[in-house]
Amino acid sequence: MQAPKKNDGSIDTKSAKKIAIVGIPNCGKSEVFNKLTKSYSPVANYPQTTISVVRKKAALDRKSFEVIDTPGISSLNIFSEEEMITRNTLLKERPDVLLFCGDAARLKSTLVLLIQIFELEIPSVFCLNMMDDAVRKGIIIDSGELSREVYSPVIETAAIHGTGLKELKRAINTVHPTMGRVRYAAFIEKALIDLLDLFPAEDRPSKGLLLLFLMEEEGISGLIGSMYGKEILSRANNVLTGIFWKTSSAGIRQAVFTVRETWADKVAERVTTKTTFSLTGFSQKLAWASRHAILGWPVLLLILWITFYGVGTIATKIAAALDTRIFVPLTDMTASLLVSFPILNDFMVGQYGILTMGVFNAVGTVVPILIVFFLITGFLEDVGYLPNLSVLLNRSLSIFGLTGKSVLPIILGFGCNTMATLSTRMLETKKERLVASFLIALGIPCAVQLGVLLAIMAIAPFSILLITVTAVFVTQIICGIGLNKLIPTAQKACFILELPPFRLPDPGQIVMKTFYRVKWFLVEALPLFVLGAGFMFALKITGLLALIKTALHPVVVGFLSLPDRITEVFILVLSRRELGAVYFRDMVIAGEVDYYQTITGLVVITLFIPCISNTMVMTKELGLRWAVSINIFVIIIAILVGGLVNFLIRL
Repeated sequence: MQAPKKNDGSIDTKSAKKIAIVGIPNCGKSEVFNKLTKSYSPVANYPQTTISVVRKKAALDRKSFEVIDTPGISSLNIFSEEEMITRNTLLKERPDVLLFCGDAARLKSTLVLLIQIFELEIPSVFCLNMMDDAVRKGIIIDSGELSREVYSPVIETAAIHGTGLKELKRAINTVHPTMGRVRYAAFIEKALIDLLDLFPAEDRPSKGLLLLFLMEEEGISGLIGSMYGKEILSRANNVLTGIFWKTSSAGIRQAVFTVRETWADKVAERVTTKTTFSLTGFSQKLAWASRHAILGWPVLLLILWITFYGVGTIATKIAAALDTRIFVPLTDMTASLLVSFPILNDFMVGQYGILTMGVFNAVGTVVPILIVFFLITGFLEDVGYLPNLSVLLNRSLSIFGLTGKSVLPIILGFGCNTMATLSTRMLETKKERLVASFLIALGIPCAVQLGVLLAIMAIAPFSILLITVTAVFVTQIICGIGLNKLIPTAQKACFILELPPFRLPDPGQIVMKTFYRVKWFLVEALPLFVLGAGFMFALKITGLLALIKTALHPVVVGFLSLPDRITEVFILVLSRRELGAVYFRDMVIAGEVDYYQTITGLVVITLFIPCISNTMVMTKELGLRWAVSINIFVIIIAILVGGLVNFLIRL
């Protein structure tokens, strides 16, 4: 039956069925989501790219669906916050269809999760993705035999190339109920029967939910109580107490895990053939070199140099060309039209004009920098370099109480501090999340700010780059070591990270990713550039700007030896870091700061307070007390380090 249509001919989505895409990390779920919804969700060749649920409407074979992209999980026995988000989506929302996305090159891990998903007894489609990677590694899978083993059709796909999507859509529209076929130890099966008898016959929980209850997984008891009432929960707890006379939840968990592992091993061995021919020789060597304790550092330095050259030279030339050919003529034309209206002229194209300081700065200065920066980072993401960088830096980060897994959120900070703070969810301990969030807020400039800072350093003497980077780097090391000593260690984190294969990126995907990231900047930050310019104009004409400069004069001019006008930069940084960075760049180009002031200004701006959106996310993730404390300490550290650098370079 076709979905009902509205009068305008579009599909009515009010009655849309829900499809939740679920699978192990880095198996291509977001790529499948993008292809089905014809929209965009971030895609990269490393785990935990998706850190929250993303929803879009889609029409598949003229039927309306709400498609849900979930963070990757390895098991329904959760170990991180993003895994909890995925499990809650499956258990609480009960989607109409589960689209299970597996990785053909990691079939055993796929099957271990698959059996848990099938035990939820929600109609499911088994999409075996990454078939291109499997072939490249010389892995051949008999999908017909696999289908018989799991009692479900297997749809082979390579979503990044669009292969198998027609068959996948057809399978979604003809999906049938699925159930787990694995049998556990007799005492577990008996416990499941005893529990099932407690519930009404017409509304019994799934085998998967009851297994989680037997294993005393966090939140499951409360979920059963909310779904079936306190009386049934009480009786279920009584059954649980009787079982625990003979064993424990840990014993049940181990028994269940062993059965699933054994089953997955046997099935994977039965349906998989490994050929001696492989296409991954060179890429494997390159991946090995990138994480090697010695060779990895020259590779990292080369990448940093390419990024510096691309942003500082190529993007700067593009920005200069746009300024000369487009924005300067537009400014002159606007000024000539408003020559009879001095205040309006100043408001539009003056020092704090909403066009000159707002729109033209955002579009003319920042966008070229972002395009180059995101093309480079998109390439590194899709190649699979970042997880290998985690391995390279794992030992170095131990002095901060962090593992190599922390590299991923920290590197993401160079794209967006807010998303990086969100991605600290992937870290195992509260201490890791606190330390990583603090270091991201303190000295990790976001893509826009970093690009602008690199553009400044590219036109300045090399010693400015060297001193600024050294000052920020040493500050991060001292603060990281200090936090590691001050924050108690409740549990020691383990570093376990599955490395994706190096693969040749799709240029179209990199361009698309860059487009959406630049689009996000224009939607998110362009209005703030305009508001920032308007705010500064208002402060100027009301005289408040002069009062603020007078109040901060002892710190700005006396302690930091910076010109009074730097106060305007700090005001703008409070809203968005890149706003202040762009304004400071204009001061450097105009020669309003000397060599020493450029260094001091760069250090303070880089270390200064995180933007408002990152502060809000820190409040949500860490709590108000920690968010406020981090902001206060970041401001103090930025000013103290700036003053110390100012003193030392003038000796």
